[in-house]
Amino acid sequence: MWAKSIPAIFGGCLVSVSIMLNLNYLLPTAVDTRLFIGLLCAFPLWIIMMVYCYVSDGGKQAWKRCFSVLLLSVCLNAIFVMR
Repeated sequence: MWAKSIPAIFGGCLVSVSIMLNLNYLLPTAVDTRLFIGLLCAFPLWIIMMVYCYVSDGGKQAWKRCFSVLLLSVCLNAIFVMR
């Protein structure tokens, strides 16, 4: 169980933060509104990633699932920063 809990907690948190950064670049609203939306969406997104990790067969697959989503999100962040 710990093999899936560690990637769920830490990997899910990283994915949640990275996706919220993507959302921050995409929303055409004021900064305070973007931060508020990020706060509202970050925790449910973290829970979704935790469930996605817990459904996996083992710890290695849970890490692969987290890193695949994180890699996609980080690439999108890099594209938004370079613009």
